Amino acid sequence: MVKLILRHKRTLVKKLNNLSLKSTLKGLSDLVYRKRDTYEVLDETQYLKSFGIVKNKKGKYKAKDRALLEKAYERAWANRDFEINKFWTRAAYFWGFIVLIFGGLITLLTSEHNESTVNLRLDLYLVALGLIFSLAWYLVILGSKSWQENWEAHIDHLENFVSGPIYKTIHYKGKRFYSVSKINEILALLVIIMWLALFIQYYIQNFDFTMEITSIDIQASLTFVITVIFSFSLRFGYSLGRYKAKKSGFLNRWS
Repeated sequence: MVKLILRHKRTLVKKLNNLSLKSTLKGLSDLVYRKRDTYEVLDETQYLKSFGIVKNKKGKYKAKDRALLEKAYERAWANRDFEINKFWTRAAYFWGFIVLIFGGLITLLTSEHNESTVNLRLDLYLVALGLIFSLAWYLVILGSKSWQENWEAHIDHLENFVSGPIYKTIHYKGKRFYSVSKINEILALLVIIMWLALFIQYYIQNFDFTMEITSIDIQASLTFVITVIFSFSLRFGYSLGRYKAKKSGFLNRWS
């Protein structure tokens, strides 16, 4: 009996260790590349019903729960305004850090006594940091824009039943429209290209690529690997949302 209990205990401990190892490996895998869950897109009837809008006998949509509809509509507007406000707050945050990093790099390179700091690879660290912050800024722009468009899509679908199509109706004067968020996207991409060029240039000018262990620069190699890992984590891993669908539309995250 005692042997049987001990055998079961060892089996349980082994399973728990395997489970812990699998969870750890999955966590490390998600850090660099996250597998997203696929959701079904809600059809128009399902979407509108969740906000108190149903079809009548004539097949037309009518607001059955006016209080729920108006509250959802007001919430969509408030969240949209919140995202726009935060868009500029986040932009100022990243601009501040990127300018500080670039200023530090210029100061370091133009200093009369920069030999010791260059030997410590501080210029490489600043370039790598600038590249990561610029990539993060670009992805934050895309994320902020996605959430803003999410709330605008809710407004577009609900406003006909509340205020009429005021938001989706625009007054065109024959002139071009410019997107503020897209202009910021282009600027962010330009900054990324600049930092990436500096990053590549540093390695080309300062190192001869070799496979000999004794000739490998540990600091520079680790900086390169860490920069690549963080970049993949930002673009494809931990920072990426978990949900996706086969076509565009509204998803129920709790379904």
